[in-house]
Amino acid sequence: MYIAILIAISAFAAELSGSLLLLNLLFLIPFLFLRRDFLHLFLCTATVFLSFYYFSHKTSSLPDHSSTVIFQWKDQAKIDGGKVKGFARLVDGTVVYLMYPFESEHEKERFQSINLAAYQFTAVVQQKDSEPAAHPYAFDMQRYLRMNGAAGILEVTELQSGERLSTVRSRLSHYRHDIKKHIEMNFPQSLVTEAEALLIGDRSGMTEALQKEYRTLGITHLFAISGLHVGLLTFFIREILLRLGFRKEWVTYCLLIFLPIYACIAGGAPSVWRAVTVTMILLLAASGRLKLRLDDALALSAMGFVWLHPFIVFQPGFQLSYLAAFSLLYSSKILTNAKNSLHVSFLVTVITQVALYPVLLYHFFELSISSFVANLLYVPLYSVVILPANLVLLACSYLLPPLSNTLFIVYEPFRQWIGSMTSWFASLPCQVWTPGQPDGIGAALAVVGILLFLVCLERKKSIVFGVICLLMPAVYLEFKPILHTDVIVSYVDVGQGDSTIIEMPFRKAVYVIDTGGVIHFGEKNWKTPEQSFEVGRNIVVAYLKAKGITTIDKLIITHADLDHMEGADEVLEELRVRKIHIPPGSEREKTMDEVLRLAKQKNVPVQLVGEGAHWKLGTYHFQYLAPEEREYDGNDSSLVMMMATEDLSFIFPGDLESDGEQRFLRRYPTTDFGRVVLKAGHHGSKTSSTEPFIRFLEPEFVVISAGRNSRYGHPHAEVVERFDEHGIPYWSTAERGTIEIRVKGQSYSVSSSR
Repeated sequence: MYIAILIAISAFAAELSGSLLLLNLLFLIPFLFLRRDFLHLFLCTATVFLSFYYFSHKTSSLPDHSSTVIFQWKDQAKIDGGKVKGFARLVDGTVVYLMYPFESEHEKERFQSINLAAYQFTAVVQQKDSEPAAHPYAFDMQRYLRMNGAAGILEVTELQSGERLSTVRSRLSHYRHDIKKHIEMNFPQSLVTEAEALLIGDRSGMTEALQKEYRTLGITHLFAISGLHVGLLTFFIREILLRLGFRKEWVTYCLLIFLPIYACIAGGAPSVWRAVTVTMILLLAASGRLKLRLDDALALSAMGFVWLHPFIVFQPGFQLSYLAAFSLLYSSKILTNAKNSLHVSFLVTVITQVALYPVLLYHFFELSISSFVANLLYVPLYSVVILPANLVLLACSYLLPPLSNTLFIVYEPFRQWIGSMTSWFASLPCQVWTPGQPDGIGAALAVVGILLFLVCLERKKSIVFGVICLLMPAVYLEFKPILHTDVIVSYVDVGQGDSTIIEMPFRKAVYVIDTGGVIHFGEKNWKTPEQSFEVGRNIVVAYLKAKGITTIDKLIITHADLDHMEGADEVLEELRVRKIHIPPGSEREKTMDEVLRLAKQKNVPVQLVGEGAHWKLGTYHFQYLAPEEREYDGNDSSLVMMMATEDLSFIFPGDLESDGEQRFLRRYPTTDFGRVVLKAGHHGSKTSSTEPFIRFLEPEFVVISAGRNSRYGHPHAEVVERFDEHGIPYWSTAERGTIEIRVKGQSYSVSSSR
């Protein structure tokens, strides 16, 4: 067990910082001062440095800029729109993320009809750079590649050939593909997603709505193959074979052969292999052929993973799977004190949820409070009814199709009723705690609090003290993000779009100006992705939740262009919004329909505001400087908001263009805006930030919100040159990522995510 911890720390150190190796002292000191075991001290120290050296030098390189390669896609490769993309293994063993854009719809259909993982392809490829993360809490492609041991991204420029393989791996992949197709063909449509997730570990069919319901209830783990599923499957097979008269030894041998095969067919996720390897070790131990403690069995399983794929330690699934298993293992004394099965189920839920919550908060920023109740209901339901039912239905659909059809008639309405109850349960308010991503101090306090709580629970003494130790870090995590006296203005990198977040001191108010969005060109066709990237949910909401923000006091939509408000519906779905401000006339735009529908559904007041509307909070004055009363005409009808305190003003002009800027100058010819921090209008387009406008405001700092490699060429060279001529420093989200300005009094500091 000690060695597994040391190897894991070495893996973290090799990726993040060599100074993390000092953490090993916490585990090596006991050998020196408590046990005086110099042999183990030497072996462990050697393990630390050898592991660190191995992990530091375990790197792969991509082929030359344009090369011909032979590769095989992995099972997770996905056809989406006009591309097939996913991880692939080159003939030399290098793992890459590989993309191939289809040349025609016919070619796409041909690829959809085969199992990609069972074929070997030859192609000309070129390297492709990964997009940087929008901010520290958004999806990071580079980090994703490292976690999966990939050397980088390759794009196929010419597919030369493809041939079917007959290796063991390709055959297993083919069997998995056949089972998936069989489920899709023979199961009712409403049961397909669940069957694929529980039987072959394929969760690609889960909709965003279904995932949100399961996250809210804290039962997402039930849709992943884990120790529970492998244990039940092993139990069923063992009992059937024993009742058929097979000897125990032969049953054990059969299971030892079957389980690795099943792990491959089930997708080979860390939770699956962890469950499979531990089950195999337990089978060997039960047969008397191997004497090994369960914690050592788990440790060996983890060490094997880390040694083969060092960066797997960064995967949330790996961390949660092994942490849950170890927490239950070392809490066995607590579980043995349970009076009945319901008590055991409750304790298992408490132990796992408490032990995992720092990791869950770090990766997902929120924690399901209702999971303590939900797991009491759903774990037995999945264990006793849903999982066995899916196993029986799959077997019957192969062996006795008429019987399976009869069983579907009975099971489908029951499962739909369960689904309806789950949706209702998940719709209840106040089920999720969102303190944001914990800092180092908060994480350390949480770990100490968890250990003290579990110790008190095990000893049945000072349980109240243990609960206090558990809750105190939670109080810190809840209030730490709001204990700041600064005004924080974040210009979020949403690509080619706009989104700005204003946090007032002590978070007395949070204002969001625009939400970014994706502009769709033309009608949908075979190249259109099934699930387009959601800027609002994946970038804006992720940033807000990571900072512990769940309530927006004012959602300000400057105008009805998609790159400013297409993500607003996702923000409304995920967070509480008190008010929405929009310019007059924009409510009649078709792009606003979904936002207005959701606002009505959630009873969020929508206010039409324009020039002169204002409010005050502390020493800060907020006012809309435009638009004046006139017909809505898009960019030049943008809400222009000013946030001012004494001689410092922040101006947010939306997509105001030259005509709107001229009207602005005519209406405020003598107004002194003081020192101005300006967000450049219309993403730095040459149609905005005109010479008279810039000369009048004389901003001392400018932020440009634009996308990398923008198809519009934003920011335009004329605008950048104008800022340079006036000696105005400017930062662009295209290069800097999310830009944060912290205002303290009349001074401010600027930082960025890259």
